[in-house]
Amino acid sequence: MADRRQIPWGAVAAVGLPTALLGGFLLARGQLNDESVPRAQILPGVGAEVTVLAIWAHPDDEITCAGTLARMAKAGARIILLYLTHGEAAQGTGHDPEELAKVRLAEAKAAGRLLGAEAVEVLDFPDGGLSGLDPAGPKAAIAAAIGRYRPQVLISFDEKVGFYGHPDHIRTGVWVRELFEAAPKDRPWPRLLYQVTLPGALVRLARRLVEAFRTHYPTDPDKGLPRPDLAVNIAREAQTKRDLLDVHASQAKIIADVQPYYDRLPAWLYYRLFDREYFASIRRR
Repeated sequence: MADRRQIPWGAVAAVGLPTALLGGFLLARGQLNDESVPRAQILPGVGAEVTVLAIWAHPDDEITCAGTLARMAKAGARIILLYLTHGEAAQGTGHDPEELAKVRLAEAKAAGRLLGAEAVEVLDFPDGGLSGLDPAGPKAAIAAAIGRYRPQVLISFDEKVGFYGHPDHIRTGVWVRELFEAAPKDRPWPRLLYQVTLPGALVRLARRLVEAFRTHYPTDPDKGLPRPDLAVNIAREAQTKRDLLDVHASQAKIIADVQPYYDRLPAWLYYRLFDREYFASIRRR
């Protein structure tokens, strides 16, 4: 029998505890993510000299794929951010709508600088009112931006649930999908559309922890987010994504809801647990 006095139990504990913590962390990350979804360091089809037009309803919507946007910019892609509204209808900000529109315009510009975007455009369609508009106006504005920048790739919301059910997000996703698929024959048009999405495990977590998902996300799985077919690893952009949350200071309450506990953990740890941004890809026929 071994002499227990000769076993360095302190060293065993020093090794065993970190190993157990690491194992628990990796287990949690595996349970939150869909390991069957292929992973990449950047979106396929994007690299130097490629223009990416990311189209959103409100300033701060780009948080859904901020790490990916930053990675693409660093790889030499030309990133353009287009927002359909100023986000002036947000509640509980301490600003009236006119003031908030100016604040969120400044935040959108700051987000663009942080992410390495070449241009940021914020349009004047009504926040909270996209569903009531004649689609011709917003679609013409989006098409005009496509004509100005000639992107090869679009990024936006899906057309069914708009990430978590916000009506403005849904309409944005619908219009982008329709325009993408109705490519004119007389001029260049994007060849790829990436829709931001989540795997089932993260949707279930969000429905427990995030008020926006509890309130708006459909209970019927067939009406929810599209299944992802690609995940971009964003761990190296942890600090950039964390800094972006602070850029949108007027939306601190909303961000605290949709990114639960982000302010209680260091960025390098938080975005190693939530280390992927998920996409559903659509290639033009």
